[in-house]
Amino acid sequence: MLFLKNKLILLIIMLIFSINAYSVTITILPFECADETWIEEYKADDGIPRVLEDSLINTKMLNVTDYDLLISYFTSYDIVASYKSMQTNLQLASDFIKETFNSDYIITGEILDFNLKKGGKDTANVKFKVNLIDINSLKTVQSFTDTGAYTLPNNSPVYSSEDALFTETALGAASAVALNKIANNITKYLGNPPITGIITRIEDNKLYINIGKNNNIKKGDEFNIYRVDKVLKLPENATTNNISNIPKIPVENNENTKGYVSVRSNQKGDVWYTSEMLYKYRFYKNEETLITSAKVIEIYDYYAVLENNSNVKIEPMMIVKIRN
Repeated sequence: MLFLKNKLILLIIMLIFSINAYSVTITILPFECADETWIEEYKADDGIPRVLEDSLINTKMLNVTDYDLLISYFTSYDIVASYKSMQTNLQLASDFIKETFNSDYIITGEILDFNLKKGGKDTANVKFKVNLIDINSLKTVQSFTDTGAYTLPNNSPVYSSEDALFTETALGAASAVALNKIANNITKYLGNPPITGIITRIEDNKLYINIGKNNNIKKGDEFNIYRVDKVLKLPENATTNNISNIPKIPVENNENTKGYVSVRSNQKGDVWYTSEMLYKYRFYKNEETLITSAKVIEIYDYYAVLENNSNVKIEPMMIVKIRN
């Protein structure tokens, strides 16, 4: 329970403060399987999206939403349906993901082969098909199919694909090989999206940002600077007494109106977050306000320095976007 609590807190902090260098956002849905036994034995429909998530993040070219957070949010959604219904109901998936993550693309996938041959050496062969779908038109803009193979010198331990040790198995390593190739092909297809960074430090009129030569930044490039505010925008006429498998505690306040607490705790300090909290948190949106612009005067591999010639107050953690 403590592990789950810490992971949820970490995910929330990441959602609030993390800003990738690239502003194209992708959400991965549960995969479909050609053989149901791969789900029963390895939970591949949930595990493989997590491996693909890591592969896409490692390209350092895309913003990829957290798969576990997607499941948690959908669990708090006011609908009687499994999150796996998004595999086939793309309109439902699109509406939910646009409202929750403001993604540009959805990824669906199919596991075509997931074979482990055990013996003196364990050999795994896998094959995946991944579809990149425009979140607005719901049209597949491109499909990617690739294979992976891996042999371990000794018997491979068997872990569910949801397990953190999955990539140490023959099947896990083969999956990473295939999905790394697919992730690289996705980034090549999308090209270089608009670059976004954050201000990490301020010294006099110098603004240090977390992107540099490795992000193709050059001296003289101009960036717009934005203040970002988290604003709660709940849907009109929507109730938050949504369906969930997480128990809630009914409470009454002094005005004799009923409600639900969002957090439960015990004497040890362990905390449980109810679906009420997750439901509301989904609707905290980033509101950007243009403050000013500044040009690059110094450039390094992993960061750059902008010159602030305005009288506007600028603070760390403001975001910068390169001007076209």
